[in-house]
Amino acid sequence: MYKYLIFILFSFSLSAQIIPPVEELPEEEEAVELEKPKSPWKEKFHYGGNIWVGFWGTLYLEATPMVGWDITEKGTVAGVGASILYYGAEKMYGGGLSVGPKVFVRQAIWRTVFAHAEYELMNSSPYNFYDVDPTTITGLNPKNKWGGTGYIGAGFYQNGMRTQGGGFISVLYNLNAPNSGYINRQSIGDGRFVLRIGFFI
Repeated sequence: MYKYLIFILFSFSLSAQIIPPVEELPEEEEAVELEKPKSPWKEKFHYGGNIWVGFWGTLYLEATPMVGWDITEKGTVAGVGASILYYGAEKMYGGGLSVGPKVFVRQAIWRTVFAHAEYELMNSSPYNFYDVDPTTITGLNPKNKWGGTGYIGAGFYQNGMRTQGGGFISVLYNLNAPNSGYINRQSIGDGRFVLRIGFFI
């Protein structure tokens, strides 16, 4: 009787010893959301411009949207834009609505510094052009005229990251002033230099 009892206990302890340990289930990995890569054409696309609001005796509003495209691997961007501005004075003082397209090229030079060149065509009051003699204009509400102006200059981005993009400040030289072309209200002094503040991403 005791032999059977010892045999049963021994078998139970042996079987308990060879039970394989329970394997720990692997922890579920946290799902990581990966940002979708931009398509190649979006990587080369840039946009920006500037907006001005002023009160030089009367209301002045200007918006200059710009759209550009990388044309080289060395930071050359070419694009188009437009200037839309309103000056709340009478036309005989250069007031009214002025609009026009532009083309531009921007080249990265060093870190945040860039060179800029553009040609702008404006439709505005004849009083807003250098080559118009005010004594030849008749009437208080003369028709707008077209005139083109070329600009070259340089600027830098204020992003603090040494990259070409973000908020910028630039100074452009008016190639036509003071003999011909559009009289830009953002000009400095006699109109030869124009200050631009905006963003370009």
